[in-house]
Amino acid sequence: MLGNIARKLRLLGYDTKYFPDIDDKKLIDTAIKEKIIIISKDKELILRAQKYNLQIIHITKQKQIEQFFEIINKIHLKNFKINGNVARCTKCNSLTEPIDKSNYKEKIPLGVFNFNENYWRCKSCEKIYWEGTHIKNLQVFVGKINERLQ
Repeated sequence: MLGNIARKLRLLGYDTKYFPDIDDKKLIDTAIKEKIIIISKDKELILRAQKYNLQIIHITKQKQIEQFFEIINKIHLKNFKINGNVARCTKCNSLTEPIDKSNYKEKIPLGVFNFNENYWRCKSCEKIYWEGTHIKNLQVFVGKINERLQ
């Protein structure tokens, strides 16, 4: 339900696990074991998690920016900033690292290669990232959040 929020949190550098198809019991067991916060729209899951005194954030809003504020207000995140050097992989949540684009020319579309200078690679799955349109859109999203936080 909250895959886009998970991807945004990862791009902002937050360690974010996302389980689109996980049994509630298994998710609760994982949250207990790994001491993670459960963020969900699922009322039944929230009620189950409360029985275990887990840290939870119940998302009730429809718009992503309002959902982000439900998270921010609960765990007091501040000053969002887009930075490829701290971003996490949107696919696997691993850390990324800056790379020299010339070493990855065959993995980068030619138009992107010629247009961008800064690239990052996931340390685990090796997915390549650059500051494309999705980052510009995220910068607008983050700008709106930061304006409201002031």
